[in-house]
Amino acid sequence: MKEKFRLLINRECFLTRAAIMRENYVEYLFASRPDILSVGNIYKGKIERVIGGLNAAFVNIGVSKNGFLPFEKEDTIYQADEVDERTPKRTEKPYRTGDSVIVQIVRPGTSEKGVKLTTKISIPGRFIILIPNSNLRTISKKITNKTERERLLAIANKKITGNTGFIIRTAAENKNERYIAREIKILLSVWNKIRRYAKVKTAPSILWQELPLHINVIRDYVTSEFKEVIVDDEITYKEVKKYVNSFVPEMIGKLSLHKDKETPLFMKHGTERKIEGYLSDRVFLPSGGSLIIEEGETLTAIDVNTGGSEKKSFKETVFATNIEAAEEIPRQIRGRNLAGLIVVDFIDMKGVKENNKVFKALNQHLAMDKAKTNILSISKLGVVEMSREKMDFKLSDLLMDVCDRCNGKGYIKNIYYSAIKFKNEVLMHAAKNRRKTIYVDVSETLYDFIYKNRPLYAILKKNKINYRKNPSFKTYEFKIIN
Repeated sequence: MKEKFRLLINRECFLTRAAIMRENYVEYLFASRPDILSVGNIYKGKIERVIGGLNAAFVNIGVSKNGFLPFEKEDTIYQADEVDERTPKRTEKPYRTGDSVIVQIVRPGTSEKGVKLTTKISIPGRFIILIPNSNLRTISKKITNKTERERLLAIANKKITGNTGFIIRTAAENKNERYIAREIKILLSVWNKIRRYAKVKTAPSILWQELPLHINVIRDYVTSEFKEVIVDDEITYKEVKKYVNSFVPEMIGKLSLHKDKETPLFMKHGTERKIEGYLSDRVFLPSGGSLIIEEGETLTAIDVNTGGSEKKSFKETVFATNIEAAEEIPRQIRGRNLAGLIVVDFIDMKGVKENNKVFKALNQHLAMDKAKTNILSISKLGVVEMSREKMDFKLSDLLMDVCDRCNGKGYIKNIYYSAIKFKNEVLMHAAKNRRKTIYVDVSETLYDFIYKNRPLYAILKKNKINYRKNPSFKTYEFKIIN
């Protein structure tokens, strides 16, 4: 199969980003901040309150908001979309206020709600997902060869014994047994450590932390279709290299360190400009049409417009715009990490044949999404309703703030995004003026953020960049003086 994907990893002291690119398009975009809890973290929590009417409990895991733990439901398993068998239901024992419980984050929280928790622990690897205290033993439905399925199940059943279940992931297909066996040994060791910590630690305590973003993305997304992985931070590069050597041998020789100090990695590959697009409410299509995207907490509305698009006839214009939208909308959904109910209003088309082609194109481009999606047929009015599971924070949650100048009606890019833009622009300016000391005026907010993040402060000092407060500047404004 032809290699066509590239993974770019940008690591800052306050934010990590990873972009999966195909040609000039960002197909996936991931971001992680050290101040936000990761989905997958495992805790020894303390039940603060049991809500009988909801058949759930609020659990203290040591953060500002208690987590929400529902009882007597099918708990979410990591990457469950790969499984070809339903997870059997488990009957939970009744919990009481004050009890300790081992829980795992399965959905991120919001400004209003805490994280969603489960007692069904799963420890993901590249080839195997280990499920302690479970009798589920199955394999990805994407592995279709009967002989290969039997081989992989035999390996896992031999190495994993007792009351421990597993899911064999798609990445295990045709892999040497030693790689799979090594990972199983590591996952079992992780679970044993978690159990030991749970016995000696008092609630609330963290027992295990999900892998950092740069390893997580390689573990879950990188395949033989990737032609390269580029990292712009030396420490991160070494961590990625160690993981690739152990678990992704097909990527050995395709990993490189971005050493160009004059042009930041995401600037060089046009990724920063694409991120700007994922944070905008208007996205332009190749032929002149556009998408208007209105993001809500649980509902996102996407409206397709013809704009300046023009073909031989109005009918052709509408069809061409809708086809382009059907390709771009799934990319926007993945890049923004939208979840919940999504309503797409295509331009109305009278022909059943044209509607079917647009709907087919939308489904084809949604197929590469790892998040579980449900989609209803296109209506007579050109409306498509779909839902997408919440796997992590939306991009706007990580890189945008509610605007403090419009009474909450709009959003502005937050301090993390603004600091990256500041760093990239002043370093590029400094590279072109090596003998000069660069002076930059910044807002009070940006000034304080730079001072608190010492690695960023050190980079600026090393490159002879002096910055000073300008009280008249807006929240994240800056200006290069010379």
